[in-house]
Amino acid sequence: MNLSFHSAGGTTTLRFLPISSISSSGSSSGSSSGSSPAGAARGMGASRSHGSAARHSAATAKRKEEQSCHRALNAVKSSRPHLRSAWNSEINESDARYMLSKGGKTMTIATDSITVEAPKAAGLKLLREKYGFEVIREGSENKLLLRTGDTGEKAMKLAQAALQELFASKGAKAAHPHFIRAFFRPKPSAAGGQPLWNYLNSGSPGISGADVAGEAAWTITKGKSDLRVAVLDEGVDSLHPALKPAMAAERDFVDGNAHARPDGNDAHGTACAGIIASRDKKVPGLAQACSIVGARIAKGDGADGWIIDDFNTADAIDWCWKEAKADVLSNSWGGGPSVDVVTNAILRATRQGRGGKGSVVVFAAGNENGPIEFPGSLESVLTVGASTPWDERKSPTSKDGENWWGSCFGPALDLLAPGVKIATTDISGARGYGSGNFVTDFNGTSAATPHVAAAAALVLAVAPALKEADVRRILTASCDRLTASGKWDKQFGYGRLNIFNALRLAAR
Repeated sequence: MNLSFHSAGGTTTLRFLPISSISSSGSSSGSSSGSSPAGAARGMGASRSHGSAARHSAATAKRKEEQSCHRALNAVKSSRPHLRSAWNSEINESDARYMLSKGGKTMTIATDSITVEAPKAAGLKLLREKYGFEVIREGSENKLLLRTGDTGEKAMKLAQAALQELFASKGAKAAHPHFIRAFFRPKPSAAGGQPLWNYLNSGSPGISGADVAGEAAWTITKGKSDLRVAVLDEGVDSLHPALKPAMAAERDFVDGNAHARPDGNDAHGTACAGIIASRDKKVPGLAQACSIVGARIAKGDGADGWIIDDFNTADAIDWCWKEAKADVLSNSWGGGPSVDVVTNAILRATRQGRGGKGSVVVFAAGNENGPIEFPGSLESVLTVGASTPWDERKSPTSKDGENWWGSCFGPALDLLAPGVKIATTDISGARGYGSGNFVTDFNGTSAATPHVAAAAALVLAVAPALKEADVRRILTASCDRLTASGKWDKQFGYGRLNIFNALRLAAR
């Protein structure tokens, strides 16, 4: 079915299919309205002379989609009951509806619920009395999660009708379906390469100087402990020897724990935090004197992906800037439809954080080698793509040899930062990416994003009075240009991050 709702960007129409349909014949891929199904993008529309190859490609794509859908559904099933409360019954393949992004890296599941922000009394009365919605969860900044007694397609149709009427009557600041998102990460980098090339690149391999000038930046500052960088991710190992001294605050928005430490091998957030503020002498963070705020918003699916809940994520963003006093918010995630509850939380951070000067919000561009997706598509955030030791935009054909992923690009791209073969912290002990406390193969735009978040913190260490927009301007204006014209480009943004240049510019 098609699901339409209104947001700040206009009307969004999404095509959702039941998860049970992935085991039946015919097309099984969901996509945004007006876009090609995932199967067609993989060769289903090929000419007859290439029919055999097209059928093989389509079958392979279908198998991968099937695996992604079942894995995501199982991950949602296994999560805490407060996540499942978005449905009226145990989540099953008959009720669950999904859409898969064109690149297959993001799966969005529609629940039986809706999210409403700052509803007027009349709007709330409409939802309750006419459509039978009841509040099942309350969040900060007057966010409400509501649900009816219906399930599956019937619940989605009821939600659409209620949301359209609520929008027409202007009965709330935001109102839209409640989504659960599943993100799938690229596999790790190949072993080898120069450790910490991203800080100081000697050109073995790569190009000398194709780095963020981290060591040069440290001659000016390594940060200040009262500057806080929030890592919104699948948890941060706050007991890690290199991270424990840096932890300023933590909260778990997934399981409600008193800490933000991850489950199992969910090491993604720990790796991001290490790039920012690791205290280890051999693998230091770029802003190693700054502090970390850990906000656990995601849960691993047991493979190469993780699950996030839109309502919880919006609450985490608000907590980071308002209660945890984060100066910078680092977000190595993204994908799926735009929703106002998340957008509004980001806008509050950039406008009200840091006592009204605005917290700097940084987002990953994505790893699908295609258009940048939400929230990285927003104008109010710094959107980061990945570069290689050769100062390329990371792509399936870049010289690093990782042909299984590419950094997203387009009008929203601000700048690039290193995103392959990155040395950083791993979950301490046997859990995580490896058996040790550190890894040398972290990758993706996920790895690039904390480079820029750390840089923003260092800029604020030098010039704490700067407003959020000024920090963004300095970071982009000081990039090493990667185009012949030296101008912004959709492949490279303004260029590759240079922290030393940024600090000199901030100090003027």
